[in-house]
Amino acid sequence: MTAMRRTSLPLSLLLSLLVASCGSDRAPATAEKDILVVIDSLETILFGDDGTMDNADAANMLVRHYAKYYQQHKADSLAIDMLFKAGEVSMGLGDGRLAVKYFTTVAEEHSGYYKAPDALFLAAFCEENLNSDIQQAGFFYSDFIAKYPDHPLAVDAAFSRENLGKSEEELIRMFEQRGDR
Repeated sequence: MTAMRRTSLPLSLLLSLLVASCGSDRAPATAEKDILVVIDSLETILFGDDGTMDNADAANMLVRHYAKYYQQHKADSLAIDMLFKAGEVSMGLGDGRLAVKYFTTVAEEHSGYYKAPDALFLAAFCEENLNSDIQQAGFFYSDFIAKYPDHPLAVDAAFSRENLGKSEEELIRMFEQRGDR
């Protein structure tokens, strides 16, 4: 059975829940609970036992709900975590533009958040690998190195910045010449 077929029934039930929960007469606490139930259901659909996404429609819907929750609760650490997850899911979908938007929001507006360094690094990674924007990737990698010089990803950021624009073949030749096999 294909992944699309396997998740179509739960996705249909989830869509029914969404439509039912959109009533304007609902109390704010109930509406918040509803969106969290929808997010939990979408995460269950997407991230099976193996932890991989298998339904693009559900993934896009999940990104929208993460972002909606964040818009409603910007100062809440759960909301910031959801925005980071929106970046991760967007990256998994190959939507580098949206991933960078979410990651930079986390990194810039919530610099004290424990995943802020990771968000900045992932913004650079997405610019380089998904958006093919070498200049912007270089800017983000440099910003990461300046802000987080002792972070475990600082070495990776420096390597990536130094090798922006090089093809896989060029990198392989470089490693072979240095003796790194």
